[in-house]
Amino acid sequence: MYPEDDLVMISALQHYLFCPRQCALIHVEQQWTENIYTAEGRIAHERVHSTGKESRRRIKTEFDLPLRSLQLGLVGRGDIVEFHLREDGSWQ
Repeated sequence: MYPEDDLVMISALQHYLFCPRQCALIHVEQQWTENIYTAEGRIAHERVHSTGKESRRRIKTEFDLPLRSLQLGLVGRGDIVEFHLREDGSWQ
C-alpha cells in the first residue's frame, strides 16, 4: 500500500512512456506550452472530459471517472471507462 503523498498521476505515466523528458518538464519542472498539436488534442478530448454516464444494453460507460489505487500507487482520471454486465448480474 502506498501513502497518499506517494501516489503517481496516471497522466505522468502516459507522458513518461511517450517521452521521459516531457514527463519531467510537465510534472517536475511544471513547464507547459500549448501548441497546435496539444490544442487539437484538448479540443478532441472535450467530450470525454464532460462528466457523465451512458448505458447501452450490457455496457455502462462513464466519462472523466476519478480513479485511485493505494495498492498500485496511482491516482488520476479515466477518460472513458466501460463496465460490462456479467452473467451473475455484477458489473466488471
